[in-house]
Formats: sequence, structure tokens, C-alpha cells
Amino acid sequence: MTTTPTPTNATPRALEFYCGVGGLHYALLRARPDATVAAAFDLNPHACDTYAFNFGDAARPIARNLASYPAASIDAHAASLWLLSPPCQPFTRQGAKRDVDDGRAESFLRLLDVVPTLANAPSHLLVENVVGFERSETRDALLATLRAMGYTTRERMLSPRQFGVPYSRPRYFCLAKRAPLRWVDDVFGGGTAGADDVLDADGPTRSPPPSALSDPKHWIPRGVVESMEMTDVPEVGIERTRDGGAWVGGGAGRDAAAAAAADADADATTSTTTPPTTTTTARPPETRAYPVAPLSSFLEHGDDDEGADEGADVWTTHVVPRADVVKALASADVVTRDDRKCNCFTKSYGKYVKGTGSFISDVRVVKGEWDGRIRNGQGADVSADDGGGVRLRYFTEREVANVHSFPPEFTFPSHVTRAQRYALLGNSLSVACVAPLIDYLLNDV
Repeated sequence: MTTTPTPTNATPRALEFYCGVGGLHYALLRARPDATVAAAFDLNPHACDTYAFNFGDAARPIARNLASYPAASIDAHAASLWLLSPPCQPFTRQGAKRDVDDGRAESFLRLLDVVPTLANAPSHLLVENVVGFERSETRDALLATLRAMGYTTRERMLSPRQFGVPYSRPRYFCLAKRAPLRWVDDVFGGGTAGADDVLDADGPTRSPPPSALSDPKHWIPRGVVESMEMTDVPEVGIERTRDGGAWVGGGAGRDAAAAAAADADADATTSTTTPPTTTTTARPPETRAYPVAPLSSFLEHGDDDEGADEGADVWTTHVVPRADVVKALASADVVTRDDRKCNCFTKSYGKYVKGTGSFISDVRVVKGEWDGRIRNGQGADVSADDGGGVRLRYFTEREVANVHSFPPEFTFPSHVTRAQRYALLGNSLSVACVAPLIDYLLNDV
């Protein structure tokens, strides 16, 4: 028999399932700096090493299969918040979509069986996964379990570009809190549906949550807001109301970038129970436009002539080999430092070329016109003095961490190889997307 939570804004005590390198942990600390993680769980040894390297040996994740981890041990942590990022392979659009029949979904389904039996069931939950999860039987099982236990839920589809970060990584999120706890937007206004919003046939909400942390000023470097531009974010789709009409939202419309600039140096504050905040990231009615910063704000030195002396060798250490350029010529996403978007990095970035993430060039290239010539690093067609070709490289590991909004102090143990670092970051998540959701979730009334 589970206990019934009472309205409280006590210090959150979290369990972090499928923790990876700690993206959920970083997001939690941005939303609630006083929060504690009672335990984290992951099977990947490199992820566990990296997590412990950044959060301390005492925080090292428990490397046990959750499909057989004792329910009593989970219950003993008495965590009020569960953060979960279960394996995405059963639900990816490019995969086999075996869903509940995929063995990699077993541990998550087992957690759904366990949670109703706990004396210390969490009062709040957040689940993150790929686009496609919202159409799965696993998602149906999740919602059925939550509804049976008296949780109300919110579903969202978000991408970092909605928070000013020039990175396309659309992801599904489910938030849940247990009655009698209520959502702040239901009390103060601005709620989208109420307790049954998960049953909306039009699917998840596709706009940032009412949270101070939804403002892009929290996710881009200081001094960059002035260079933000309103940019379409089609990867999250167009939201519809229940009657099929176009989504109508609040916000500053095309004044959003200017408003963000004026507010760039204001200190962030999050309270435990506050009315929902109308943020500068709210899109204009019937559009998908948000203010987005240029990629240059997230890159290391050496990506233009002005910074060449400080990091020019990155064009050699992270060069895209000529053979890979030839293979990727028709499909590669090549961006420059002035662009407002790079594609989602996967765990295979640096290993495979097609569909694993963007490359950086020193000049803009046009698909169908570029002949694939490069002038940097191994296998170059021309020398830098010839003036032909382009410089082309992979994003560095630090840059991939930057567009995931990991803090500057995040780093890897020296024994974790570059390929392993790319894989771990590709399996991670956007802190800029998750922190506002946690803030919204924990804002109880």
C-alpha cells in the first residue's frame, strides 16, 4: 500500500534511473540547487566512471539491472522524485520499433509493475525518450499505471532550439504528480488541458513549460542574446487545440529576441510555488519561431581567422577524413559557425557519417554543388595555400557537451576515449529542455 503525498515543497530527494553521464542530475540542480540524488542507476561502465568523476565517488551509479533490482531496495531510498531516461532503441523511428517486445524495454516495464507496490512511491516523475515513444504501447502502459495510482500528467515534445540553443534534438517528455498535488498553471491559469491532457488526441504539448528557466538567457552565454534571431523550429511540429484550430499562445512574438536582450543580465530566480511565468521563448500565435543563438557561441576557439592561433589544430585533430567526406557528400549536414542549427548527435558520431550529427566547415557549402574537396588534415585534396576546398571537421566532445547545455566543469576521465565520449553524449539529453520541466513539475500548489 502506497502512502498519499501531501502538498509540500520540501527539498526534493531523487532517484535517477538510466542516468548516463548525469544529464538529469545537472538539470535537477539547475531547477532545485538544494535537491539531492539518493541513488543513480546505469549499466554502462564508462557512463558510471564519468558520472562518478563529476559528482564524486560516493555518487557512483549502481550498476545493476533494474529488471531484477529488488523493489524493497528501491523503496528504501524513499525518493519523492523519479527521473527516468529509459533505453530509446525500442521506439526510434529508424529502428525496428519492437516496443514492449524489445528486451531493452523490460526494465522500464518492470519499474511500472513495481511502483504501485511501494510504500514510498514518488510524488513526482519525469520520463524522457525519443520522438515515437508517444505512439508506443510502453507509453500506454506508463499512463495507465500513473492514472490508476492517482497521478495527473503532462506530456510535452521539446527541442533545445526552443530555449535558444542552436541544436535540433526533439524529445518526448512525460511529467506526473500525484494527487492531491496540483499543477501551478491549473491554479493560476494558463493550463492547457487539466488532468486528462494526456488523452488529447492531438498529442503532447509542443511549447516550453511555464518556468523562469524556459527563458533562453539561462542557456546561452552572456553577451550573445543581442545576436539571437527568430528561427523556425519545425522539428517539434505544429501544435493544435482540441477543436483542430491553430495553437494560440502568449508571449512576446517577434519582440521576443529584443525582450530577451533587455533581460539578459537579470539574475535567475525560481521559487517553490509561483504563478507561471510568461517567458520570452513563448512563440507567436500560429508559428514555430523562437529566438536562437548562433553556433559560434557554443564552439571552441579556432573556427575563424580571429581565433586560429588559439585552436587551429582542432581542424587537424577532429578532421573528417577524405574517405568519409566522399561517403557523406550527398547526405552530410555541414554547418558554419553562423548557423542557428546543428543536427542531433547520436552515439555513433565520429564512427559513422550518415545521420549521426553535423560537421563544421569554415565556409558555407551547398549540397549538389560542393565537389567534396577539403584542405585540412589527412587526405586533403589541396593545401591551405591553394585557396581551394573547405576546412571540415567534427564537433569536439566539449562542443557536443555545450549544445547539450552541460556546465563548463563537466569533463571526462582521461581513460574514456573520444569514441566513447561521443557515444555517452549521444545517449545523453538536453539540460536546457529538462531543467525547466523539472522546475515546472516541482512547482506544487
